[in-house]
Amino acid sequence: MTPVENTATWSDFLVAAAGATSALGGLVFVALSINLTRILELPGVSGRAGETLLILGTGLIASLVALVPGIGPSRLGVAFIVLWVPTWGAPTLIQIRAFRQHRYHRLHLAVWRFLLYQFATTPLLLAGLSLNGYFAGGLLWFAAAVVLILIVALFGAWVLLVEILR
Repeated sequence: MTPVENTATWSDFLVAAAGATSALGGLVFVALSINLTRILELPGVSGRAGETLLILGTGLIASLVALVPGIGPSRLGVAFIVLWVPTWGAPTLIQIRAFRQHRYHRLHLAVWRFLLYQFATTPLLLAGLSLNGYFAGGLLWFAAAVVLILIVALFGAWVLLVEILR
């Protein structure tokens, strides 16, 4: 097992990833509770809240699964792929539906949001495939996924806390 496949050598990163995703998830829940009426009033914003919670939950669950003692690379890879399916699929469907219903004030905002979610979720799939031997990278792909998940979730949290009040 190479260092990029050995979760024991990644334990500090995985613990930090679990902590960061859960802390930001808590912030999103606070944003939801503070601005719930406004979030429910505005078309499409509840979907964005769901996307943000989903992507953070995936980062948290994936980090915790990777910390399970004795989990092998291929099983971890399968877990990543299983987590990727709804994490990629649900936001993609929500965003396509919002685009078709003309819920965006500007086209570039729709494209930007769509691309951010694609960039944030694709490395999780790549990590799963890599851990199953299809190509190199292993947990380096997962590290990229976590960083991108946090960036996308920060944008989502900002919208839910600040932008909807404008």
